[in-house]
Amino acid sequence: MTPKQARFAELIAAGSGRAEAYKAVYSSDGMQPSTVSEEASRLVRHPKVAARLELLKADAEAARRDALRGREEAILAQIEHEALTASSDSARIRALELLGKNAGLFVERIAVEAPERTVEEIEAELIARLTRLKIIEAEDAA
Repeated sequence: MTPKQARFAELIAAGSGRAEAYKAVYSSDGMQPSTVSEEASRLVRHPKVAARLELLKADAEAARRDALRGREEAILAQIEHEALTASSDSARIRALELLGKNAGLFVERIAVEAPERTVEEIEAELIARLTRLKIIEAEDAA
């Protein structure tokens, strides 16, 4: 990979558009915008550039996850502090509730109770409904 290709990939990974990155790295004076766009698209598909872009995107995603994890830890530490030291009972209870939710302790469960029916009962109900539909269709046609 050339230094220009590497710089092009870095600019795209940092959020620049393809054409913008191409213009920043390569001499595009006198080129039509459509030509710049085509060249930038071609360069993005170059195997070495594409591989470098994937690597840069993976690194950026890992950094984002690390930062998010750090923020989550800081927030949880503050909530734990509030749970232990808040001046009001309601604030301590709310902090404990948030900690419990974060730990997955308070998961809403919805119980669905289906009535026990035999195959014959289900079949009879379906036949009755189909018969009613036929009657309605016959009335509509008349």
